[in-house]
Amino acid sequence: MLRKIAEIKVPKGAGPREAKTNPIFATYDRQGAAFAFYFSDSNIAGAAANLLFMVDGQKVFVDDGVTLGETNETHTFTYPLPDKLLNYTGKVDGYLYFDFEDGSHSDEIHFVFTIKKSQIDEEMEDAPDVYIKSFEEIKADVQSTADKATSDIKSRVDAVENAKNSTVGDIEKAKDDAESQIGDYVGEVESAKQDISSSVSDVQSKASEAGKSIEESSKEVKKAKTDSIKSMSESDISDKNYLLDSKKRVLEERSTGEPTDKSNYDPYYLSEPIPAGTEFTVSGKLEITDGDFDAISIYFRDENGDGIDGHSFRVEHINNGFSSSFTLSKTVYKIYIYAGISGSTEGNGVIYTDVKLQTGPLATPWTPNPQQIVTQDQYDKLANAIINLGGSI
Repeated sequence: MLRKIAEIKVPKGAGPREAKTNPIFATYDRQGAAFAFYFSDSNIAGAAANLLFMVDGQKVFVDDGVTLGETNETHTFTYPLPDKLLNYTGKVDGYLYFDFEDGSHSDEIHFVFTIKKSQIDEEMEDAPDVYIKSFEEIKADVQSTADKATSDIKSRVDAVENAKNSTVGDIEKAKDDAESQIGDYVGEVESAKQDISSSVSDVQSKASEAGKSIEESSKEVKKAKTDSIKSMSESDISDKNYLLDSKKRVLEERSTGEPTDKSNYDPYYLSEPIPAGTEFTVSGKLEITDGDFDAISIYFRDENGDGIDGHSFRVEHINNGFSSSFTLSKTVYKIYIYAGISGSTEGNGVIYTDVKLQTGPLATPWTPNPQQIVTQDQYDKLANAIINLGGSI
């Protein structure tokens, strides 16, 4: 049953072909959302409709040769929204075209609508929290053990100091007792290390089980997503970010072309190479602090550091974001990204954020490289806490 119908009036003549409304649908509105296009003339009889839908400048769905069917006295054409589109969230651009029996064509109207995620679908995003929360709990346990050990060791040291006024035998006995107690707490720290390792393994196991449970409970959603992707491309789409240290980076120098001396520039390194012939997408955001944004240039390097193919493409000013897909003839090991800045001779007016390289033809929101989910800084803090208590790593 169509319960949510967005009404769009199509203008007549050669005026602007933009819809003024911006309806909002939800990811749960399956088989219930539709558009109703109103025409002021009756010259659409016998026409076939074509609809194109795009997300972030990328084609995601095309519906060709849609039969208009009979229209009422208001010349209304009702089009149910395909469920495949409800796998996406955010702004969607739609375009309606007509093919007539006499061979003529007409670009009818551009309309914009938004798809928001339904609360019931938020359950699909709970899995990543399992590891993060458990890791914080492990850190709290280590801190508690460290505080207790420090307090008890201090008490033993105070006991040794108080025993200085006693006999030599009493002093030696107190010293031996203190050293014994310290040894016990070093053993406790070693035991705590083993508990941490066991807890991390348990957390990872739980995360794996949670992933399996989510996968089993969302088969229908995944199937719809797979069908939608296949309608656009046969390439696999992955959310994995292959770039290391890609959250935020300041552009040190500006280059008007591909650099000849690669040592003067700071490349993005990949955690693993992208094989030749694989379609992949590079995306990111820019913060412009000096000058006017002009264009993005991307250069690719092979295993020897030699250039593969240089790609330069212009990026719209909307949100200063960029996204482009490539398929190269050689395996990619690292990339360079440059932002052209008009009116800035120093070229230091760009900060890159959320840069991502992923396989497939679509860009998804930024995520860190899997190798950097648990950072070196977090590991060093835990290691130092154990070593300071007399343990070892």
